[in-house]
Amino acid sequence: MTLVLLTPIALDEGCWERVPLPDREVVKHVYPGFGDRPRAPVQPTMATLADEVVASYGGPLDLAGCSMGGMLALNAAVRHPDRVRSVLVACTGAAADPAVMEQRAADAEARGMEGVLDVTLERWFTPAALAEEGHPGVAYARERLLALDPEAFADGWRAIATHDVIAQLPGIGVPVTALAGSQDTASPVARSRLIADSVPGAHFVEIDGPHMMPLERPEAFGSVLADHLAWAGA
Repeated sequence: MTLVLLTPIALDEGCWERVPLPDREVVKHVYPGFGDRPRAPVQPTMATLADEVVASYGGPLDLAGCSMGGMLALNAAVRHPDRVRSVLVACTGAAADPAVMEQRAADAEARGMEGVLDVTLERWFTPAALAEEGHPGVAYARERLLALDPEAFADGWRAIATHDVIAQLPGIGVPVTALAGSQDTASPVARSRLIADSVPGAHFVEIDGPHMMPLERPEAFGSVLADHLAWAGA
């Protein structure tokens, strides 16, 4: 049984560096254009990225994702119910606003990564983390963002623009945990609660934390992940 970790936009395997992980098979999936992967030859969508995740690994899959990763986990559960065994979605919603996502893509293309760095970090972290000198999560995110091709960042936002599984949530038949951060301004608590309220039998968990939970609250994220896997029977 494979646990697949699905990152937020722009990040790579390092996103999970400080998260306590279970003693089992774990893979850290990276999307086209991020980390060492080249950009996709065709603009990705949530559907194509979810299909790629499921096709990349054999057997039943437990999926755990934050932000964009949570969106992908939901899309995979909807599109591949025979392959997805459980889902943990953190700091995300069941749909995205296409106009907002297109604007973020256009901003990255027009201003470059330095031009969108500060506003991105402010969405991702609490003011306390941003003010802390040498905060490891903030330092990692800053390094990854500045190293990224702006076109790849734009690809990610345009993929997120295709995300909408609200109507399909009641049909998801696997264990789902929706994790929300009380200080998450990018994806407020109500978005996670909608997922938990719409998926039959889903669990809702709220902890004190920001949008980028694995980077600012890695221990807490790991604890929720362990509880989710125990409940799902992993």
